[in-house]
Amino acid sequence: MNLESDSAASIGRYHRQMLLPDFGPERQEQLEDATVLVVGCGALGCGVADLLARAGVGTIRIVDRDIVEQTNLQRQVLYCQADADASRPKALAAAERLRAVNPTIDIEPVIDDFRASNAEDIAAGMSLLIDGLDNFDARYLLNDLAVKYGLPYIYAGAVGTGGLVMPILPRSIQQGRSITWTSSQATPCLRCIFPEPAPAGSTPTCDTSGVLGPTIAAVTAQQAAIALSLLIGRIDGIDRSMHSIDPWTGEDRRMQTGTPHNMCPCCHDRVFEWLDGDRERRTEAICGRDTVQILPGPPSCIDLESMATRLAEHGTVHCDEYALRVDLNHDAVRITIFPDGRALIGVGDPIQARTLYDRFIGS
Repeated sequence: MNLESDSAASIGRYHRQMLLPDFGPERQEQLEDATVLVVGCGALGCGVADLLARAGVGTIRIVDRDIVEQTNLQRQVLYCQADADASRPKALAAAERLRAVNPTIDIEPVIDDFRASNAEDIAAGMSLLIDGLDNFDARYLLNDLAVKYGLPYIYAGAVGTGGLVMPILPRSIQQGRSITWTSSQATPCLRCIFPEPAPAGSTPTCDTSGVLGPTIAAVTAQQAAIALSLLIGRIDGIDRSMHSIDPWTGEDRRMQTGTPHNMCPCCHDRVFEWLDGDRERRTEAICGRDTVQILPGPPSCIDLESMATRLAEHGTVHCDEYALRVDLNHDAVRITIFPDGRALIGVGDPIQARTLYDRFIGS
């Protein structure tokens, strides 16, 4: 290996970034040594992974369970029409695109469902956790990982024209971690801010309420900026508030989150309900049928009439006091939803069933 030529190539690729006051060769080397986990490679994951790859983050591990569809192309910037036509796994298609963008870094695709049984193995060796998710169960699982292992976690979400971003620096042991902070710099964890996830069916999703492409760009730009600050050790420079962004209306608000809560079951009591699998959504194959039953963690109370209105444009809907049935136009799948959040998804694959549940019912 010609170290001199490698150094020259690095300077050429990252020259404009290295001109910034907080960068320079030493900080760029820190980025090249960094390891980042991006969980979910839909709109958010695509945007933030692209920015971090171009900035020179040395190792980016991407985990996603889904395939590319044509409806993704409006906002998921790592995919093209050929990926959708071939129904390629998102993690694989994203990895190939990122390697083409920057062949000097390592991209590690993981084609799997991120869940309690594999989360710790997937996150092994990572120094930063980034949220590219579309459901709260997986976010609480990421939060448990962050708190248990003392890893920074950048939470984000976007639907409609608005989005949220919040860095989480948990109060926990950080020995041996590449990113460290003081106790006074620690932030509330996700459960400090949102003690419980929203009940199933109570929040809009991108599939039922849409999403604006520029909103994704704004949210992921904020995520990537926080990530780069953390990776180069610029802890004091990050905004530790919850940032609410709406490019469509021009609203931009910062909400102070305060300090970690002493009543928090996760970061104070160190009870990891999602990582231990206690709160994981259960799936059961229905014998003799290509149908998967999904039971939410705690039972919900779904307003079937409101959900019928949300799903009407996605298929043929029949609703009564006992259940809501929708035959999806695009997927040719029947979903039956019960008032307690239980659902029957007309597919044989549990991973596909969970994906459809998240897309059309939400968590």
